[in-house]
Amino acid sequence: MFTKKIVAGAALLALAAAAQAQVKVYGSVEATVGSFKTATAGSKAVTKVDSGQMMTSFLGFSGSEDLGGGLKAEFVLETFLATDTGGVVPNNAGQYWGRGSNVALSGGFGKIALGQYDNALFTYGYTYNPFGSSMGFSPTMRHFYSLGSLGNAKGAALGVDTGWVNSITYETPTVAGFAANLQVTPKETSAAGAKNSVTVGASYNAGAFSAGLAYMDADDQQSANTAAGTAFAKDQKVTSLGASYDFGVVKAFGQYTAVNNAVAADETIFQVGASAPVTAAGTVLASYGQYKTKNGGSKDTIFSLGYDHMISKRTDVYAVISNEKVTNVKAANSFAVGIKHNF
Repeated sequence: MFTKKIVAGAALLALAAAAQAQVKVYGSVEATVGSFKTATAGSKAVTKVDSGQMMTSFLGFSGSEDLGGGLKAEFVLETFLATDTGGVVPNNAGQYWGRGSNVALSGGFGKIALGQYDNALFTYGYTYNPFGSSMGFSPTMRHFYSLGSLGNAKGAALGVDTGWVNSITYETPTVAGFAANLQVTPKETSAAGAKNSVTVGASYNAGAFSAGLAYMDADDQQSANTAAGTAFAKDQKVTSLGASYDFGVVKAFGQYTAVNNAVAADETIFQVGASAPVTAAGTVLASYGQYKTKNGGSKDTIFSLGYDHMISKRTDVYAVISNEKVTNVKAANSFAVGIKHNF
């Protein structure tokens, strides 16, 4: 009987410990095969197996500990993966945990995180377009970051990465549908002219309607440490507004972004799109986006049309065709099919 009590007590202690400290392993694995063509002079279509087109594959570890009184300690470590080659995809700073690496405290006051954390321009960017964070097919993502293999330099508007390294991030709790966030990356240098980089974001959600507004003031930080210098490549100010409305039969999306560059021509980006469920498991996606430099400069337009089909709760297959037209260059068409599995 005494032994049974000891075993029962040990089991209860183990359960209590598990409730206080939880570590999760999760991620997504995506791969694509298709015909890809860039909108550059003389470009020819190339058939290849690729990854990171619909969503960049990643592996993540996260954990939390209940500190009592509604307070929690949290951590996140996430790395991007290249499914086609088995390699790791670093962030702009060349680091292994390129998708996220931060430690945080959260509670009734909201959340405060230190480390690499998603920037509001990225989170609102993927929230308000039907292709989400797709670096290959979303006009918004390609015009923001030019990371997909379908496009090229015309989309490199933002000089910052999707997540800010060396950052201090605060997120408010949601009150009556409103939420806000503030992200600051110290200049980490005493060099003359260097400044902190700051992003402020606010969002509102009410039923079928959602909207988000972000403002960024980023310094190039080339004189700071290597990570900051490569993650903040431009000195620029960016204002971005996005919204969506779900009508039931179709969900509409819209975005407009203005980019003010200190040493280059200013830029504008807009996107309109829609997603429409056509079966219980299938959704049609459509998005049109345009990037252009002001004062009569270059223009890049992208139209993507796709179909995504859920074959289980965690696995989907898709087919997408994308058309890109760059000023004074013949239009390029690309087509791909792929599969994505979340775990």
